[in-house]
Amino acid sequence: MRTYVPSIAARLKTLVCFPGRAPGRAPRFLAGAAVVAALASPLPAQTPSRFDSGVVLSGDWLQANELPLDRNALQSGTISLSLRRQRWSVDASWVRVARTLSTVQGGAISAGPLLHWGPVLFIPKVSVLGGRAQASRDSTGYDFVGAGGVVGHQPRYSYSSAATFGGGATLSVEVPLYRALGIRGVASQWYFSGAPLEGDRERFLVGAGLALRVGR
Repeated sequence: MRTYVPSIAARLKTLVCFPGRAPGRAPRFLAGAAVVAALASPLPAQTPSRFDSGVVLSGDWLQANELPLDRNALQSGTISLSLRRQRWSVDASWVRVARTLSTVQGGAISAGPLLHWGPVLFIPKVSVLGGRAQASRDSTGYDFVGAGGVVGHQPRYSYSSAATFGGGATLSVEVPLYRALGIRGVASQWYFSGAPLEGDRERFLVGAGLALRVGR
């Protein structure tokens, strides 16, 4: 014996054209059919896109490899505005490099290619910086012998400040997180001029940050 099961379309046609046959069941059946249709329809993809075009604002904390910072001061970091065109990027940035006895900060211009690996961007770039360097040195401190023959040192710091110019190389890795928001990992190597940094011109920075696409 064969059992006949009418299709949803046939049931809808019967209920719509002849509503008197099942007055109490028609609204329930129509509501159920609407739910089934909604569940069966595909949802739009929410996969975030790469940040390889448009204008991107980013901020990075860059003190990870020089902790603790033994003074009460703003730690190392950058704030950048980047113009990107799929294959290359040009950035304008404010950079701060803080150490226990020195600070370098100023404006920087950077440029480099955009290297794609799936949704991930690798951004190697070269940078030039102009700004100010400040440093303190224990230049007039002296040693002493205390009670019990214990040798100690009394530091006396001198402070200097001067203009500085620098050059550096940076590698950033960006991963889209959600829509216009991404996360970043950064490593950079800098060299700076200026009398306050005599004998201590090299700075290596490691950290992480966020990227926000603000324009296309």
